[in-house]
Amino acid sequence: MSRVVITLEERDLLDLQEILIDGDQAAALAFLKARVAPAIPSKGTANCDSSRCNPYLLRPEKLKKTDS
Repeated sequence: MSRVVITLEERDLLDLQEILIDGDQAAALAFLKARVAPAIPSKGTANCDSSRCNPYLLRPEKLKKTDS
């Protein structure tokens, strides 16, 4: 299972607290779409994601030749 750390700013925390107190489902979904979803990296974009082109994981014939 993957884990992602998302940092919330003070305004985000206040908005989240308001949503939780009010129990507003529409605001909760809007909060997730606007503030949480953009912070989740797509596959292959995280620094430690092995699906990126890591030369240590690729076979030599798959490596791009940089010699001219």
